[in-house]
Amino acid sequence: MTLPSEHPLRHRLFNEAHVRPYSDLKAPVQISHLALMTDDITAEMECEHLCLLAEQYGVAPPNMKATHYNITFKGITLKWAKHTEFSTYSFITTKQHEQAFSSKAIEGVADEWIKAIKGDLLVAQHIEIMSACDSLCIEEIVTEHFQQDSLVASFVGGTAAQAWTDFQLQNDGFSNILIFDESLTPQTTGRLVRHLLELETYRMLALLALPLVEKYGKPLREMGDRLTDITQRMSSTETLQEEHSLLGDLTALEASIEQIIASTSYRLSATRAYRSIVTDRVKRIRENRIEGRQMISRYLERRFEPAMNASKSITSMLESLSVHISRASQILMARINLAVESQNQKLLNSMDKRAKLQLRLQETVEGLSIAAVTFYVVSIMQYVADALRAVGVNIDTDIFVGASIPIVLLGVLLAARKIKKGIFK
Repeated sequence: MTLPSEHPLRHRLFNEAHVRPYSDLKAPVQISHLALMTDDITAEMECEHLCLLAEQYGVAPPNMKATHYNITFKGITLKWAKHTEFSTYSFITTKQHEQAFSSKAIEGVADEWIKAIKGDLLVAQHIEIMSACDSLCIEEIVTEHFQQDSLVASFVGGTAAQAWTDFQLQNDGFSNILIFDESLTPQTTGRLVRHLLELETYRMLALLALPLVEKYGKPLREMGDRLTDITQRMSSTETLQEEHSLLGDLTALEASIEQIIASTSYRLSATRAYRSIVTDRVKRIRENRIEGRQMISRYLERRFEPAMNASKSITSMLESLSVHISRASQILMARINLAVESQNQKLLNSMDKRAKLQLRLQETVEGLSIAAVTFYVVSIMQYVADALRAVGVNIDTDIFVGASIPIVLLGVLLAARKIKKGIFK
């Protein structure tokens, strides 16, 4: 069977569902996870660095155009993924040991290669998965590795495991999560690890908007006060000059708002997207309460959500200020346009009066001109009558000149009317 011609992206889009499959993991497991901001770093540059690691351990290098890469060497599995503005490196090992966090997955990789990873480190996290033991044993292990004042814990995966953390950075610069496996399957373990890593990664990415909240919170409130002052002054303006001054203030304020919107829109919109991912991952770990312990979701509600609400408030303030400034500008422009139209109407009336006066003056001048031309022509007729008498023609000069006056006047009037008609045409 022959199919129709394919869309050029069909295979790529279809295979996108298989790009980053979940790993099958079974306790004991150690994971070390890094997330770095890589805005200005291309995937090719990161692949070049990965090629150095592949060459060092004699494994297949990545495709230079790839955005994800998985390799296993010396009992360590590395998962690299390139995202829009960040990249993640996850190192996974399955070493058997009794002491939690005594062996880190990332310790099997050369320090020089780790240090040379391109980008700015944002997230560094260790996850240790151990087989569950009795509650007294768990309490002892947790007390040894976490601070009690910020300790949180939940059943995850329903009640298949316990997850403990304190959201604190340790001496090595990593945060730690300790999971006690009670009845996790390899598939659910892999999904749980992915969700916990993404929860921390996107939580930190969402918090990148917090400096913008601190930077622009006060200026936006001051701009709101300026807008209130301008709108109050609008009701008391009396002259067009005052309204032009207000319009200048509004334009400057609007330019400031638009500059802030342009510099914050990407980060604030990204924060909204990251927040929704964090909320989704909290649901996906399927939390249940451990008696006497604060749940991970409750901790995030107290620490994470206020920052997100502050970010949302900045977005709302920017949108509200932009809308209100636009409305105030429209009102002020309408008033200015009415004032200008009123001035134009007065100017047109004045011009109309002047045109009428000019027309009357022109008609007066025209009448005088006709009289003058008639006078000159009749004077010429006087010379004609004298010339005729000189050559022997018996003619009464006075009668001849008097009779020519109406004829000359009529001729001049007709000639003037024809000239005027030609000009108007």
